[in-house]
Amino acid sequence: MLKHLIRRSLLLAVGLVSTMSEARSLEEIQATHEIRMCVAGSSYELYTAMGMAFAESLGVAVNVRRLDSWDQQFHNAQGVTVQEESYTPALLASGACDFYPNDLVIQEWRKTKLDFVALFRTHMVVVVHRDQQATFRSEADLQGKTAAIQQGTSYHAWIEEQNASKFADNPIQLQLMTTDDSMHAVDRKAVDFTIIGADGALNWTRNKIKHAVVAFPVGTVTDVGWAFRKGDADLQEAASAFVASQRKVGSQFDLIWQAKVGISLSDFTLFMTNLLETSSK
Repeated sequence: MLKHLIRRSLLLAVGLVSTMSEARSLEEIQATHEIRMCVAGSSYELYTAMGMAFAESLGVAVNVRRLDSWDQQFHNAQGVTVQEESYTPALLASGACDFYPNDLVIQEWRKTKLDFVALFRTHMVVVVHRDQQATFRSEADLQGKTAAIQQGTSYHAWIEEQNASKFADNPIQLQLMTTDDSMHAVDRKAVDFTIIGADGALNWTRNKIKHAVVAFPVGTVTDVGWAFRKGDADLQEAASAFVASQRKVGSQFDLIWQAKVGISLSDFTLFMTNLLETSSK
């Protein structure tokens, strides 16, 4: 009898580990009444609130995990990111995360590992101390300057590309640190600038620091979205339908953005339109 109970307990334990170590479908998420979302980056409170709104639409509870770094979202089973390889990131493959609601820039190398549901369009912007704003008018003004940037982001990649090409003779001097530390470094003039998405820049310059301002956009307009494991078609379809329902004035996303960013998502879309029109003149 004792042997039978021990054997049964071991089988249950193995079953539990197996469940926790495999990616989960929408059907499984709804069956367990829980969705697992992993948040990263300085705007994790915004991402969490938006992800929770999606969970509410599914009628499930939320298990939130804050990641140690932005790059962790793309790590393989060995704990490293290999841009040139196609694989499912370990956190999604294991079922530790069902999706990333982290406003990820949709890039080609990321699409070899993840599927995306687009949220909005944005632009990278240069953020400087307001006392130095007059000296930052165009991309050429970035040469030879010091920049704080978070490793593994699309902003980091953009600077590396410039340093390898048109800034090769006078490269930007990089200091790698978190987005939080990068913004504070600009605010106290410890570095000349940082680069961040326009949405994040508005949040920081309106709500968190006193002396930094947006100077100008760089790079190209990009799509930003939530990331999912490839093959999770049902979960992506549900997310896509929910996101579509939020593209109206006064939506849950509008209210969340107003509370967390200081501007509604609808107004941010208008801000982006005006920013791009101004930069093209």
